[in-house]
Amino acid sequence: MKNVYCLVLVCFMTALSAFGQEKQTREQYIEKYKNLAIKEMHRAGVPASITMAQGILESSNGNSRLSRKGNNHFGIKCKSTWKGKTMRANDDAPNECFRAYDSPEESYRDHSDFLRNNWRYHELFDLDITNYKGWARGLRKAGYATNQSYHTMLINLVEKHELYKLDIMSAEPLITIPVVLQNEVPIVYAEKDETIESIADENELTNRQIYKYNDLKDGQKIEEGDIVYLKPKRRRGSQKFHTVKSNESMYQISQQYGIKLKHLYRRNRLEMGAEPIEGSQLYMRGKRTKTDSLPTKTENQIEKEKEAFVNPHNLKVEKAPPIEKENIDLPSYHVVVKGDNIYRIAEKYHVFEEDLLKWNKISALQLTLGRKIYLTKESAEKALGENPEVPKDDPVIPATKYHIVKKGETVYRITQMYHITAEQLAKWNRLTGNQINIGQKLRVSE
Repeated sequence: MKNVYCLVLVCFMTALSAFGQEKQTREQYIEKYKNLAIKEMHRAGVPASITMAQGILESSNGNSRLSRKGNNHFGIKCKSTWKGKTMRANDDAPNECFRAYDSPEESYRDHSDFLRNNWRYHELFDLDITNYKGWARGLRKAGYATNQSYHTMLINLVEKHELYKLDIMSAEPLITIPVVLQNEVPIVYAEKDETIESIADENELTNRQIYKYNDLKDGQKIEEGDIVYLKPKRRRGSQKFHTVKSNESMYQISQQYGIKLKHLYRRNRLEMGAEPIEGSQLYMRGKRTKTDSLPTKTENQIEKEKEAFVNPHNLKVEKAPPIEKENIDLPSYHVVVKGDNIYRIAEKYHVFEEDLLKWNKISALQLTLGRKIYLTKESAEKALGENPEVPKDDPVIPATKYHIVKKGETVYRITQMYHITAEQLAKWNRLTGNQINIGQKLRVSE
């Protein structure tokens, strides 16, 4: 009888666990994050429809391990310039480095900045904000994803879920946001001119409850964009740790992660009112040991930061600023030298690989030493016409026959650099999978 009872209990707990891990639907994902996409559209100039469609695809509706554990909703990899948090995941190659964030908001913001700061996407910002088809095609051409049907997938998502409606929504710095969950606690974001009293009335709560749930003192005001909890916060945060940023207070962190302020202090063995310095790692779930003390700011430092603080939600952003494009002195052509490949030429002159191949009427395997690669459509048409030029004096051999694998490179990246297929690379090098090693010598042409 005891064994039967245990079996029933195990089944019940398993079912309960499965229920707790129920996947988020696409509709729920859109409702939860569409306002972030709209805010980013007006801050940075990326259409909200495109941001939303990319988030759906890259995060599997917010259910991927990368989005759940690392708040990475757009599959952005580390790259050499990334100095923030990271996590490892399998993609084009095993155990690749991906960016990790403290919140989905940081991921959405970094996605916009990633596009704004990369020459490959700059021309997209000249398109009308409602031209989601142009943006989708441009992202595919720029190589955002490996799938050659990426643009079609984005367009289908935008049209199926009518995401294009987001692109014409108000440019106010904050859009009305429905009740959502933060650390499994319902919250709302304070709108313009809202008060503790008005939020309490709208949600059938007392003023005292709002003050208590949000660690506020009686009479303390809230500002537009502030998180307001409608039920008590938890004893522990939504993540294990948090790294303190510049001008960030313990109160702001407690609101961000849905942890009661007093418990945040207790977990980190700090006196109420103390503020840790920038770069400190706070415990959100466990508890700091007695010997692991945190350095804190002086009273003068705290007062200076209060004076310098500007609520970002109060900054009026009517339209995203224009892109600062790097001016490249573009000659008519480039002469292929030893070590060149189509990817390197494209990066050097900020011209897309597929355009170079199309204008010069060649494949990547025809990139030979001494060959002129014309860098504009006009110069190519003028020089080549119907008969592409082949140098006669120099030997017609590939500019690069072998490639030495460098840190961070993947099979996909190498195939893109040389415009060959993964099957060709595998055949020439007797590869059985996507595993390659730093320093490995790979044949990249016949």
